[in-house]
Amino acid sequence: MPALIEYYGKHKSDQFEVIAFHDARVKDFAELDQKLADKKIREQYWGGKDLPFPVLLDASGETIRQYGVQAFPTTILIDPEGRLVGRGDEKLLEQAKAGKLPPPRLPNQRR
Repeated sequence: MPALIEYYGKHKSDQFEVIAFHDARVKDFAELDQKLADKKIREQYWGGKDLPFPVLLDASGETIRQYGVQAFPTTILIDPEGRLVGRGDEKLLEQAKAGKLPPPRLPNQRR
């Protein structure tokens, strides 16, 4: 995650957005804020930095199921139409920006 935070800081003016989803263990933003106040979490997972991109709550778990997320953190790239392009890290974003990715697919689609 620290590498993605750094990448986002360098490229935030590019044509993409990073969105973090929190799983169903957190029901509202007050609870999320309370969890994230713990500096140990920032240090352990984010290299001591705050997340510079939005965090969305998925209290029902539907978004996580739809995109096939099975563990956290998971990085996925979604195209502007909402289709899953791939799983990866900041290298995947670079490939996408350069137009070097295979056609997008949903988690349950076969190639």
